[in-house]
Amino acid sequence: AAKTPVAKDLSVKFLDQAKPTSVNDKWDFWVFSLSGNAFLMGETQYRDGSYYASASANRVTPALKVRTQVYGNWSHNWFDLGGGEIYTSSRHGYGTYGLVVKSLGEHWSVGGYLEAESSTYSNVKLSLTAAPAVEYDVFPYSDSTRRQLRILYRLGLTRALYYEETVYLKTAETLFQGALNIAYEVVRPWGKASVQLQGSHFFHDLSKNRVELEAELEFRVWRGLSLTVDGSYTRIRDQLGLSAEGASLEDILLRQRQLATGYDYSFSVGFNFSFGSTRSNVVNPR
Repeated sequence: AAKTPVAKDLSVKFLDQAKPTSVNDKWDFWVFSLSGNAFLMGETQYRDGSYYASASANRVTPALKVRTQVYGNWSHNWFDLGGGEIYTSSRHGYGTYGLVVKSLGEHWSVGGYLEAESSTYSNVKLSLTAAPAVEYDVFPYSDSTRRQLRILYRLGLTRALYYEETVYLKTAETLFQGALNIAYEVVRPWGKASVQLQGSHFFHDLSKNRVELEAELEFRVWRGLSLTVDGSYTRIRDQLGLSAEGASLEDILLRQRQLATGYDYSFSVGFNFSFGSTRSNVVNPR
């Protein structure tokens, strides 16, 4: 009938009431991802090695979302300057975070975020952050398989300990920060596209702030394998952890220390492979 001239005069109505049904998932809605890479190179007077590893475990249901990750990165450089003079340098960073989000209907959700990190590059010996947040999706969350327009506000309390005294004469401090994030995402059979804008500031000094714009394209290749292309640009005015001692020429050339800057940008292309539950990624996008 749909292929005849009367198709324009026909409509279809489902007479029964569709009811939610439970899903039997052998992974209990958990999705696990492992990532790692190593880069090694060298010659007579130079050797360099860098490594990165991460592991994540995420569980998503209509009522609750849980995300966790542990990561670490290491790098080491070795130089023979001649005359028996050897120069070496190293850098490392470690961290973990956890996110729990509770559903409050088709448009609202609330949650909390915990993070711990350490980075010689950022002069952070230990940073502990707790941040409750609230989110509103302009479109119903049930439309998340096609589109999302989320607005999120987060308040964060951070206790930071530094390796060296900062340019603000601090070896430790407690910081209160606010952040607003707006994200738009569309999903199509070929993959998805997203863009998000985030602004944040510290309450003790509103001039210490940053604004960040990110965009990402993800193309489905095969099953859990996808090709991703993403880029970002950040306007930076909140580098509170910069070392008062500054950086040596070697530190600058080898990027062993964070330097004062007004912006940064990035672009990347890569592959991602995920395995586990095939259902949870469309259950709760909060």
